[in-house]
Amino acid sequence: MRESRGNLKDDELLNAFRHGDVQALDELVARYQSSLHGYLRAMTGSSADADDVFQETWMRVIRNPGSFRGGAFNAWLWRIARNLLVDRLRRRKPVVSLDDADPDHASLIETIPAAGHQPCEEVEETEIARRVAAAVAVLPPDQRDVFLLRMQGGLSFSEIAALRRVPLNTALGRMHYAIQRLRRELGSVYEVLVNGARNTEQGLKGKRTDHEIR
Repeated sequence: MRESRGNLKDDELLNAFRHGDVQALDELVARYQSSLHGYLRAMTGSSADADDVFQETWMRVIRNPGSFRGGAFNAWLWRIARNLLVDRLRRRKPVVSLDDADPDHASLIETIPAAGHQPCEEVEETEIARRVAAAVAVLPPDQRDVFLLRMQGGLSFSEIAALRRVPLNTALGRMHYAIQRLRRELGSVYEVLVNGARNTEQGLKGKRTDHEIR
């Protein structure tokens, strides 16, 4: 049954859950475990906070699956998570938004597929992870959020623009400047990051029609 569920689209799994198939929800959670939790950890800088928001996000899904009105499931899921994240940060400080988040544990490197590591390769990957995390952490907040939504969330730029309530060109511009800065900071590591992102995008269920990362 797990294999058959694995072949279902996100919206089909959600519909199955609405009709009593609890394991369909398990499949959805597993499908987004790495990318959503990684995004939350990168934005909060705290695994504990990421755990809390991740769990609350899925509780919202469980309580009100009917609020999904079609479109891209991942965009709907990220909108729930990001709204919860904003609320959490605002409660923590009087005038805090995502702009004040300080992600010390960005996990973009988790999007890079790995197979059969040798010890030296694991050491090299750990160093790459540290460099990527450090570079992403110092991006201007608006650029960082757009970058993570695209890279870890797999959202299209149209979906990011709608989520952030900015024009499409603004979302594209922020991604462009983030990429420029990361290219300068990371050098050759940047190509590893982008190639990993491309491999990840090929596995996404949703189809996108806008610009690819370059």
